[in-house]
Amino acid sequence: MYIDKETGDYPLSPADIISRHAHNMSFPVPFEAPEQYALVAPASPPAFVQTTHKAVELAPLETEEGYLQQWEVVPLSAEELAQREAERLAAEQAARDAARVTVTKRQALLALFDMKGIKNEDIEGQINLIPDEFDRYRALVDWQGSAAIESDSPTMLKLAAGLNLTEADLHELFGYAETL
Repeated sequence: MYIDKETGDYPLSPADIISRHAHNMSFPVPFEAPEQYALVAPASPPAFVQTTHKAVELAPLETEEGYLQQWEVVPLSAEELAQREAERLAAEQAARDAARVTVTKRQALLALFDMKGIKNEDIEGQINLIPDEFDRYRALVDWQGSAAIESDSPTMLKLAAGLNLTEADLHELFGYAETL
């Protein structure tokens, strides 16, 4: 990028410079800028914590060797922090959605029995152990009324915890269930 030494305009590309002077001069190939423009030596932005800060380019610094690109690290604004948090949450949700496996209840029951010896009665017994009546009823309705079982549904995660199934167990069970 170039800087206009007379006006301080920056950053300017070769195309910007050509368009500024297209009516009164021609340019050699390869491009050479007129004397009023100076090439700015690039400099890497300083290291910073990207979750809370950003690098902002400043006006180039004029040195004895020429112009040098300059950076400043500044805190993110409240709006930028909120945007980054929204993007992070969206990415987490997308990852959860991509990892979700949905199988029929039949596939889930067969996989639980084949791999862990767990029967439907064991699952309903585990549901009956849920202390909160509201949570227990919702889990029962969810389990009994579902035609499909999702690997990350709240009911499945509660049952997995009660049945001592790890996240790895669930992944293996649902992978196997998909084959049935």
